[in-house]
Amino acid sequence: MHDKFERYHSALSWFAKNPEIYRTGRYQALEIICNKIAEVMRIDRVGIWFYTIDKEAMYEELTYLVDRPNSQGTILKKSDIPTYFQHLLEERVISCENTFECPATYELVDSYMRPLDVRSLLDAPIFSDGEMIGILCCEKEQTSMYWDSQDKNFAASCSDFIGRIIEGEKRHTYEKELRHRINYLENDLKRKLDDLNEAKLSLDLALEGAQVGKWELDVVHNKVSMNKTWYTKLGYHYNELPQDMTTFKKVLHPEDAERVFEEIDRHIRGETIFYECRYRMITKSGDIQWCLDRGCIIQRNSSGDPQRLIGINVNVTPILKWEQSLIISEQQLKSMIQSLPAPVAMFDKDFNYLAFSSRWLEEWKNYSKAKEGENVRLSFRPEWIAAMEEAKKGKILSRDEELVEFMSGDELWLRWTIQPWRNVNQEVGGVIIMAENITGRKEAEIRLTQTSKLSALGEMAGGIAHEINNPLSIIKGYIDLLRRHSSRRSLSPELLLQYIDKMDGTVARISRIVNGMRRFSRESSMDEKVKYSLNKIVEETLDICQERINNNGTALDVEYLKDDSTILCRPVEISQVLLNLINNSYQATSNYPHPWIKIQMEDLGDTFRVKITDCGERIPGHVRQKLFQPFFTTKDIGVGTGLGLSISRGIIEEHKGKLYYQEEAPNTTFVIDLPKLDTVSTQISH
Repeated sequence: MHDKFERYHSALSWFAKNPEIYRTGRYQALEIICNKIAEVMRIDRVGIWFYTIDKEAMYEELTYLVDRPNSQGTILKKSDIPTYFQHLLEERVISCENTFECPATYELVDSYMRPLDVRSLLDAPIFSDGEMIGILCCEKEQTSMYWDSQDKNFAASCSDFIGRIIEGEKRHTYEKELRHRINYLENDLKRKLDDLNEAKLSLDLALEGAQVGKWELDVVHNKVSMNKTWYTKLGYHYNELPQDMTTFKKVLHPEDAERVFEEIDRHIRGETIFYECRYRMITKSGDIQWCLDRGCIIQRNSSGDPQRLIGINVNVTPILKWEQSLIISEQQLKSMIQSLPAPVAMFDKDFNYLAFSSRWLEEWKNYSKAKEGENVRLSFRPEWIAAMEEAKKGKILSRDEELVEFMSGDELWLRWTIQPWRNVNQEVGGVIIMAENITGRKEAEIRLTQTSKLSALGEMAGGIAHEINNPLSIIKGYIDLLRRHSSRRSLSPELLLQYIDKMDGTVARISRIVNGMRRFSRESSMDEKVKYSLNKIVEETLDICQERINNNGTALDVEYLKDDSTILCRPVEISQVLLNLINNSYQATSNYPHPWIKIQMEDLGDTFRVKITDCGERIPGHVRQKLFQPFFTTKDIGVGTGLGLSISRGIIEEHKGKLYYQEEAPNTTFVIDLPKLDTVSTQISH
């Protein structure tokens, strides 16, 4: 027993006198302490654990293992072992001779004691600044160990020593941070004093360079002092007039004097945060100079009464003239917008009305309240507000024609443009909208388009009869054959099936012709654009006109696209264009001895090209100039309407394509360029 006391006493003395503990880092110091504790207590494991910040867990800072590498990093959660944590709070030390049966450690048996073969345990809480921050854990492996009072006192003393080590480390850190903070504050104060002196010099130079006068008012003695610029901007030499209130009153316009001093008094009484007043001053030459004064109290006495007031005086005459010019320009702009013959409205960045034309007011009075300052975020369609937001970013959005449904249930065709307007600094100041109601024009175009379509179909009526009569003749012939074989009893099942297949195919041909006529004759301008094969459109168009062309002796040659020919379109409208061009070629070449028409289809990368060429000579120049004008025709009266080419061009352009006459071709050639499906998708996304 005496030997153990000597060992423990000697170890505690060694801890206090060992300089290596205090000169090395925290981890090394703790490792030295744990090594010594294991040596004098003759145990296998000595660990130091610390609480996390929220006190809901402990982490293993270091566990010294005799003749083995140290261990660290294990975490024990309070929620997993609440009983053990509770014992730590209630007991000075936790002593367990048999950890497998001890109530304080039974929660740790399966997760810690048994895997590490820890049989005995002596844990002493570590305190720092009166708060428990962790534990010193002394453990015996393989065999049990009885912990007497000397063991417990030694463990408690060691945990207290570790606590003082942690406190010393914290004090050292605090002192280091405090010294650093003091040095920083001293340097910061010196820098700020230097900056203040430099700022004062820079301010004086800036005020002089900007021709800004500075003044200071001694409220107690009613004395005023002015800088050099205050004099020079009025045409005086510095101190040409005395530095007192009489000088200020002398140059102040008599009509503004009462208002100026009233504003100064209001600020001194505390009614305003700062003093500000715009007034007139009289220069040495007798001219009027508009000035802006701004100032504030910079010094008060112990009772809070104002002592000094400082401020600046700026010549704002040019600004005032600019403001007046701006007001006049704004009035002229509003007057100009009001007189525009188009429905136009101008909005600020918050979408409040700034100005609008009389045409806008007339056309949209039933759909939007047009009033200066009125906000349209709730009255306009969400799609338009979204477009206006895009325009605010600098984009220009427009539609040549769009069918719009209003909240009232009305549907109108509109042609609109939304674009930003910019101020003098080239910054976006808001948006301008031009929205024209083209419903009447669009309905007329639809009627003209349908008229042109039916006209073209009527011109092909004779061919339609042949288209249907020929298949009917074929069916009639097979019926006669069936009747003849039946009377002779020579009709075999194979022959019967062959005749039925032939008649079925012929009926399908008649069905295609009839469906093509029905599809072509219907109103299609309101259809959604769909993905469709260009090859198929050409085939379906030829279904309703090929027989008539062949019966006239006109040779028809068609070169289809070999690969995928999908486009985004209204198939009926593209078919209408093709039928118009084919019909024109047929009529123009019907009197030739050997007429021919050729349809060529080409893949040009981003576009598909369809060329319709006939045997006719090149169209004369004076006719070419008018080819696409509405109601212009070279056909006889009653044969053509003059609308086919103009409407066809409109249809192709609406499909983002081109329709034109190829002037360099030796024969009459019209060309249709249509974008491929992926090209159209890219254009739409942009």
